[in-house]
Amino acid sequence: MDNTTAGGRMGEPSAVRPGTGNLSRFADLAGTRLYRDNAFAVTGLPVDARGRAVRQHRQRLEARLAVQDTLPADPESPLAGGHRRDEVRAAFEEFQDPRRRLVDELLWRWGEPGPDCGCPPSVHEEHDDAVRFHAMALEAEAGGGHTSTDGRDNLWRGAAGGWGLLLERPEFRHHIAHRIMVLDDPRLGEHSADDFLAALPRLLVSPFRELAADPEFRPRLAGVCAGWAEHEAFAGLFAELFEETVEETVEEISDGLLSAKRHQEAGRYGDAVLAMRRQVLPTFERLGDFRAFISDWRYEEVAHIVAVGLNNLAVALADHHLYKRPSAKQRQTMVELTEAAYEIAPDRDVAGIEANWDAIHSQFGEYARSVDAGGISDLWGGLRLSCFLVFLVMVLPALIAYWVNS
Repeated sequence: MDNTTAGGRMGEPSAVRPGTGNLSRFADLAGTRLYRDNAFAVTGLPVDARGRAVRQHRQRLEARLAVQDTLPADPESPLAGGHRRDEVRAAFEEFQDPRRRLVDELLWRWGEPGPDCGCPPSVHEEHDDAVRFHAMALEAEAGGGHTSTDGRDNLWRGAAGGWGLLLERPEFRHHIAHRIMVLDDPRLGEHSADDFLAALPRLLVSPFRELAADPEFRPRLAGVCAGWAEHEAFAGLFAELFEETVEETVEEISDGLLSAKRHQEAGRYGDAVLAMRRQVLPTFERLGDFRAFISDWRYEEVAHIVAVGLNNLAVALADHHLYKRPSAKQRQTMVELTEAAYEIAPDRDVAGIEANWDAIHSQFGEYARSVDAGGISDLWGGLRLSCFLVFLVMVLPALIAYWVNS
């Protein structure tokens, strides 16, 4: 047997094989509480604590928690605040399964190497720095302390660089293999260090799924994640991580466009404009925060349907005001819709939308002048034709592709 493993391996790492459930601790810790729920962080035990030491420490804490509801925070911990009685008791249960315990070991301070560890001191130092930076970054985003935005970004850079470089060091793998042998439990027999290494990067970036929902963090999302994606261990994880969020965002955009279209067809133009302004445009802007993690073709397809929806609503409004002079606010609305459509449109759609933009600007722009009824009819006749051509050139192929794929 390879002395870096503890048990045989078949196929892909068990950490990523579906249905094993043996390394479920990775899934349980995923999210912004991956350090706060760590068994060693909660109990205050060192990561090499074993049997008798764990039991004695538990008895001492149980005695304290019999007269107080919360265990005070470790002053040396990067985490703020204490832990409730139920959290402490749940944390001790993690020591019952060495597979779960080892995951928690990887995510807490190691201290100096022991006599049998074999690691260079630099490996433990780099690991503990990565843990500290990452835990402090998550604490800062959760509102712990008063860290500035620049300070939080520095913490994220430290965490990304620390973990990214550590995961590339062979000594890190050897440390995990050493801990598997030291724990010496049959339940670890089917796992190797590679199993834990395969699952660790996905766990480390898991907090970004929750953070992406925070309006204050979202504008910084792409920049922070880019620092992680520079490292090979994390490079391919973000598209998968945000896939569900992106799909939900696209669905919200589609619902808003459908609502606007229904209002438009019913002649409720004001409601159609509100649907665009309050739902479609803000949601599309939110999608832009994930631009770095979406394929170009996917983003362009969404930009396409939004631009066409805005363009067609502007033309419908212009048609509605064919013989009824619009107010200044209504003129401004038409201009804003066409401008938004032009700015959002992917390159393939620009020419089709630009014609409508120019026509509406010339008639309803800030310095537009009144024209006679015949001139207006000629103008909007051309616009209706342009809208129809936009439909043929831009929308119809997308609909055909959708029907074929369906």
